[in-house]
Amino acid sequence: MTTQAPATERAAGLEQRFLELAERWREETQFYSMSRQLVEHPAYREILQMGEVAVPWILRDMAMTGARWTLLLGEITGEDPAAHAAPGRVRDVQAAWIEWGRERHQWE
Repeated sequence: MTTQAPATERAAGLEQRFLELAERWREETQFYSMSRQLVEHPAYREILQMGEVAVPWILRDMAMTGARWTLLLGEITGEDPAAHAAPGRVRDVQAAWIEWGRERHQWE
């Protein structure tokens, strides 16, 4: 029988918690149109508290589901790789973030 190191177990637990929160956030905000509603949701706030550790999971989720995580990524990282994207072009903004993650080996 093999056992995981405590850090590995903690990371796996955090990732599972992220997945649960992300699912809840997507379901409960799918019809919201205002950014304020998205960022004030309790699941969003809890993911924000996870900080940098959640960035790869956020990027992967955004790429897979199209979820609107770009504001969260900016809050966590302090970056804005989509500064030159056309306003309102959600897919372009998401693509800029995904490229940002790949360049920094945050996500592949």
